[in-house]
Parts: sequence; structure tokens; C-alpha cells
Amino acid sequence: MQLKILDFLVHGGHQYEFFKNDAIFYCMGINNQLHTHESLGRPKQNNVNFVTKDDIKNISPDIIMIRAGVKYDDYFNFVKNGAKPIAVIQTNTPFRVPDWCKIIVWNSRISMEKFKNSMPDKKHYHIVHGFDPEEFKPLKLERNKRILSSYSMFKQRDEFLGYSNWTLVNKKTKICDVIGHANEEIKSNIGTFSYPKLVEVYNSYSGYLNTSTHSAMPRSRGEALMCGLPVITTSNYDSPFYFKDKINSLISNDSESMIKSINLLLSSRDLQENLSNAGREAAVKYFNIKTYLEKWKNILN
Repeated sequence: MQLKILDFLVHGGHQYEFFKNDAIFYCMGINNQLHTHESLGRPKQNNVNFVTKDDIKNISPDIIMIRAGVKYDDYFNFVKNGAKPIAVIQTNTPFRVPDWCKIIVWNSRISMEKFKNSMPDKKHYHIVHGFDPEEFKPLKLERNKRILSSYSMFKQRDEFLGYSNWTLVNKKTKICDVIGHANEEIKSNIGTFSYPKLVEVYNSYSGYLNTSTHSAMPRSRGEALMCGLPVITTSNYDSPFYFKDKINSLISNDSESMIKSINLLLSSRDLQENLSNAGREAAVKYFNIKTYLEKWKNILN
């Protein structure tokens, strides 16, 4: 019999991966709003039911997911009635996990090792992103000789995402674009894109620039890598586990280095091809949906 899992929509891309587990999901909005699969920006999944508080009154979930930004007092009765709570931390610092939740799954290995000793009463697991290589894949489209970044609320979250560095790079190169929500103030913002259009966008650019400084493991960087888009990235938190300078990516930690890496990348078709192929190979190895689901299966069951 399939598990019944109650979850709360906080990040469509992350949860599209998670909903590929063999279970029946009941997904609520944080403020009780009713969502659809379009809220995830991903294809419809038949095992996912989008619900409100009224819809779950007669549901007895086996598992309830604990995510940042959700008030759990109203849902503690599910735990008292036998539902297993599992917290998911996707950021570089943890949110306050309720005392009655004894399992935490971390997106970042570095963050897990840094903070797990402060929560000794809980079991800690690390699961990085998992992408389907048949969904995020190279399309062999013509590259546009421009550089792409993907961040929501980029300017507002400068402290974590490195918007200031990105601005300096774009002022010098004038070839950088950004996609993501709430970026209307940015002139180089080209909008938001759902799957499969998102894959076409990745495949139409010549490079991907990740400027984040305090982000545990930016998922869009992994998507770009899986699509064979050459990646220029800062190196912090879990990056060194996956991104190797001049092997499967270019490492740049300040604006001047980023500009040099962009110029180097765009000046060499061979380098673009080598990083594209090596990046795709690394993404399939490190961010494979099969490994991701196997790790989740062991925790859910």
C-alpha cells in the first residue's frame, strides 16, 4: 500500500523531484491557498493532490513534511495520531524544527555537519538534488553568446545570491540575463519559465553564471549543468564536492574573475564543448534522480 504524505508547497522545483517518490501526496499552500501543478512550473503528476485545510480533515497521513515558513501547531494532531514528521532543510542555516520532529533531511552536507550537533536528539540525512537526465538534457540548439543566471528575488537577496557581483559583471560585459520571480526591477530580467520551455532556455545560452555566496546548493546550477550548459560558479558550501575548476566548470569568486572566465569561455568553442560534456557527465553522476529517490525511499520507509 502506498504511503500517504502531507506536504506544503514552498519550492516547486524541489518538490517536483520529491513527488516522484512512490507515494500519494497531499500538497497544501503555506497560507492555505489552493495550488495546481502549474504552481510548481513542472508537468502534472497523477499521485499529487492539491488540497486545503478543509480537504485534509478526513485524511490520515503516514508522513507529514516539515518545511520552512509553515506554522505546524494546527497539524500536530496528525503526529499525535501516528504520522511521522520529517523536516527538510534546503538553506545554509536551519529553521526551528519542532521538538516532536526527530528526522531532518539536509540539502547541504556542509550545513548538516555544521549544525547537526546542535540538534543531537534528531537523526540527520543528506540528500542533494535529483534531476531526470531525460528531462534536463542537451538539445543541441544554437547558442546565443550570452550568459544566463537564475534567481528569484535576486536584488532583494543580494547578501546571499551575489547580485552586486552580477551587476558589476553585466556592467562590464553587457551580455548577462537573469530569469526568476520578482526580478522586475532588473533590466536584464527575461521572465520566468516552466518546464519544458526552461530546458530550451538553458540550451540557448552559451554559459551559466552562479554568483551565490550563502546558498546551500543552488538547484538551477545543477539543472544548467545537466542540460550541458557550461557553468561559471562561486565555490562555497557544497560546491567543491561537485564543481571542479577547468574540468567540469570554471570557478570564480569575485566579479573580476567572473569577467575573465566569461571572456575565456566565449573565446573558445573547444572549451565550451569540453565543459558542456564534462558538466553533463558530472550532473548525471552527482544529481541523478535515481540516486535521489533511492535515498528518500530508505527514509520514508
